[in-house]
Amino acid sequence: MKILPYREDKETVYVLCVTDSIENSKYLRFVFEKSIKYKKISEDQFDRFIDEFYLAVSNKGNKLNKDIIVSDIMQEYISYGIDKGASDIHIEPMEAEAVIRVRVDGKLYIFRKTDKVIYNSLLTRIKLLSNMDITEKRKPQDGKILFSKKGNRYDIRVSSIPTVYGEKLVLRILYNRILPFDISSLSYSEEQIESIKNIVELKHGLVLVCGPTGSGKSTTLYSILSSVNRNDVNITTIEDPVEIFIDGISQINVNEKAGITFSSGLRSILRQDPDIIMVGEIRDEETAKIALRASITGHKVYSTIHTNSAIEVFSRLKDMGIEEYLLVDAVKGVISQRLVRKLCICKEEYAAEEHEKIHGEVELGTKLYRAKGCEKCRGTGYSGRVLISEILTVDIESKSRIKAFISNQEVIDPQKELKRQCKVMLMNGVISFEDYLEFVKGEAF
Repeated sequence: MKILPYREDKETVYVLCVTDSIENSKYLRFVFEKSIKYKKISEDQFDRFIDEFYLAVSNKGNKLNKDIIVSDIMQEYISYGIDKGASDIHIEPMEAEAVIRVRVDGKLYIFRKTDKVIYNSLLTRIKLLSNMDITEKRKPQDGKILFSKKGNRYDIRVSSIPTVYGEKLVLRILYNRILPFDISSLSYSEEQIESIKNIVELKHGLVLVCGPTGSGKSTTLYSILSSVNRNDVNITTIEDPVEIFIDGISQINVNEKAGITFSSGLRSILRQDPDIIMVGEIRDEETAKIALRASITGHKVYSTIHTNSAIEVFSRLKDMGIEEYLLVDAVKGVISQRLVRKLCICKEEYAAEEHEKIHGEVELGTKLYRAKGCEKCRGTGYSGRVLISEILTVDIESKSRIKAFISNQEVIDPQKELKRQCKVMLMNGVISFEDYLEFVKGEAF
């Protein structure tokens, strides 16, 4: 970008630049969370400043202290991700450089670009710290880093895959926060909260949370477990990995090298006199059968499963070899959910035009809101995400509908309720029309 920050105060960052642009301004406001003031210089002057700057920070007694520099860079990347509340940090090699992106509120933003020399050193250091084989560059690898910042501990899950221009790294940040989770704080409607409470109060049965990766399934499960966590209840979980620690609950990490998988761990838990069991994810037929068997023998079992809607959970379990009669008796409830970007308080009002009418089924002139951008939201126009959800309670009324669906006797739109919820959020000014349209198209049946 030919940009060099050289001074800052409480409200402003001052930068030297060869050319300025609106896109650069948005990017810098996102990075620094401050207003930006430019001072233009020639390209020759800029190159000289860059050379002098890197010479100053990269040399110690005229010798390059690469290890210290790479360590500082890695600390900077992870610290930046934590400060922004990012879920993932992507380090992606390209032909001439490497791009570092962070995922905030479900969207990726470019954070840095660096040369291949720094990238190669950074790659080696991260692989070493995460106990990967630094000589293996042709196979995917997984590892883990323990990271500390201001007295807080973070688990960083590291994944490496070979690409055309080198190994791509993705660092997933697990915040390990011990927080008082509360179902009522998760954007559910009062009616949905009541439905969840009714499902939770049942003494046995299987409760599943479904949705894509990053849709908040773990947060929902932790909130439910926190609400039933008492001294007279034995709660045990098996997770891959444990993301949030809760006092009073026995939590187990999956460790395939030690022979601890979801299915083997679940068998062992059943010998521990549990009242409530949480399985991180139902991935295979064996885990599904053990979980359902446990749920009909007096245990309450919670888990997640990857399906697009609540009712499709039953088709997925049937495909895994679960008998139809067992499904409708064992499963007591399904929570399907998504996360959609929420507009910041700086949002601006406007009247719906022809474009919104055609694609969004809203009348001309309908009051809608769109992103604007301010210092608080780093110029993005968004602040956090809102939950879009459907609660399916398996009762006498819904059993016939479920049986008709899984036997292909009835064709329905599984995402109908999620789309309706999303439109409510649009009309209430919580989300933008662009995000509503993206959601509806993404959930097309």
